Amino acid sequence: MMFKAIVIACAIMNPKMCTVFEDIRDKLETEEQCISRVYEMRRAIAENLPDLKPMKYKCIKLSKGMFV
Repeated sequence: MMFKAIVIACAIMNPKMCTVFEDIRDKLETEEQCISRVYEMRRAIAENLPDLKPMKYKCIKLSKGMFV
């Protein structure tokens, strides 16, 4: 089983303007790895895109045969 990490970050000035960030770097084999990666992504978004605030995350289970 594989997981895909997703973080949703919204503009501080307009919380209805959000961007979805999908992990393309790591191969995540457990939900724990996915959650760890989500927190890494959250820190990187906060450091590199100060006008965005990470709001939500998801760790999506990928079925066999799905691309990451």
